[in-house]
Formats: sequence, structure tokens, C-alpha cells
Amino acid sequence: MQKVLYNFCMNTNNNAFNADGEYGKRGYLKENYRVFHIKDRCNKEFEFHYHEFDKIVFFLSGNVTYIIEGKSYCLKPYDILLVSHGDIHRPVIDSAQEYERVIIWTDSNSFNSGYALSQCFDDAREKGLNLIRSDNSRKRIFDILLQLTSENGSSFASDLMRDTLFMQLMILINRSTLDNTVPYRSDNQIEEIMKYINENLFSDLTVEKISNDFFISRYHLMHKFKQVTGKTVFSYIQTKRLLHAASMLNNGMTAKQACFESGYKDYSVFLRAFKKEFKTTPAEYKRKPY
Repeated sequence: MQKVLYNFCMNTNNNAFNADGEYGKRGYLKENYRVFHIKDRCNKEFEFHYHEFDKIVFFLSGNVTYIIEGKSYCLKPYDILLVSHGDIHRPVIDSAQEYERVIIWTDSNSFNSGYALSQCFDDAREKGLNLIRSDNSRKRIFDILLQLTSENGSSFASDLMRDTLFMQLMILINRSTLDNTVPYRSDNQIEEIMKYINENLFSDLTVEKISNDFFISRYHLMHKFKQVTGKTVFSYIQTKRLLHAASMLNNGMTAKQACFESGYKDYSVFLRAFKKEFKTTPAEYKRKPY
């Protein structure tokens, strides 16, 4: 059972869902946030993918491991996962058990609240820690989540009530990230390599350079990186560069500016890669309605 509780929107109300390729973008967010309550026995094997928006997973029950940027999190009831835009991730689900979760897709920066409600995603990325398991604020967070998912839209000022509840939720989640420490599994070497790639994304990165810098054979690097992340080194770098270029296009840069600012040396190579990744040209991407 999947229930889209509401699609909250300031400018539009269309919904769509799309999965593109082995390592593609999934989902379109046209609103400030969307809330899903999903309860099922899922026997599908999800591929690695990313979103152009931020995602919060409130885990309620099941046997699920989430892999995010090479780290594996074994979820417990009332865990909260922060998946930033551009994070490469996938869930590994035991279909023998019922899997229940509430998922929020959000562009929390679109709220003119005077505060950076998306700071928690920045903190998660900076710390390399996507899971919140906080006893201090857990009850308050899930009480507000229950109110948010119970608001049916027919009451007086229900839109305002939902926005208010959503912002309370984001405030508490941001506070919970400040003293958050939870266990996860990862390959330390690949974790360091991924950090190195993201810190040097716009320089001349090659498999040979990375293997030399980390004193690892080219073959071993490629095999191990693919095994841990689900993607080749080259395609990981390319996806991250293209996501950066897409962000710059959204901020008003021209396609050529975005190309060279993202680490590409050849515009024609950038153009082909962009069209393959996003199924559209940079110019059309800038005019997209979502």
C-alpha cells in the first residue's frame, strides 16, 4: 500500500515518477514537499539512484539496510535517514517482512522562514553521517509526523497547519543532527576515495591519478569501488559533475559556464553526457517546469 498523503505546492500540482537507467535520477518534485506513507512487502531489488531534491525516510518497521554514498545503515524502528540531493543510494529490503515508512521529498529552502531548514542535509553530507537515532527528540519528532500525516486537508487553514507542522519537524531534525552518533558499515578506503573525489571534483581526476594517490592498483580500485558503490569510478565522477552543472543552470548560469565550472574541458563531451543523464539539453533543463 502506498499512500501519497498530499502534494503540497506553491506553484504547481502535477505529479510524476520516473526511473532512468542503472544510475539515474528518480522522482520529480514540483512542490515544497511531498509526503508518502508506504506499507508493503517489497520483493523488488532497487538500483542505485539519486534525486535532485532532498529526501527524509522515517523508518517504522521491516528489515531494511540503506546504502548511501558507500555507507550501509541497518535500520531500527524510528530511525530517520537524511538523503541529500545527489546522494547515490539504494535500499536493500527483506521481502519476508512488511516494510513501513513515511517518506518526505522536500525542497525545504523554498520556505521563506528566515532559517536554513535544509542545514541538516548539509551537516549530514559534511559529517558523512545520514542516520539520526536520537532518543532525546524521537518522541516529539514522530508525534509531529503523526499530526502531519493525519491532516486531511478539509479542516480550516489545513494548508497553513501542514506547513507549520512541516517546519516544526525540520527544526527538530536539525537540532537532532547536532549531537548525533550512530553506527554504520563502510569500506574505509573507498570512503576516503569518495571524499577525495568530491573535494577535487573539478580538477583533472582520472582512475590512474586516484590509484596512484591511494597506492592501490587500477584494477583493484575499479573492482572495489564498483562493488561498494554500485558504480564505476568514471561514472561516479561524471554523475557528480553533471549534478553540479544542473545546480548551476538552476542558479542562472549559461550552459557553457556550467560546463567548465563543473570540471569539463570540452563542451561537446559535456553536452552528450548531460543529455544522456537528464534526457534533455542544458537549455531545455533550465526551462523545466519542475
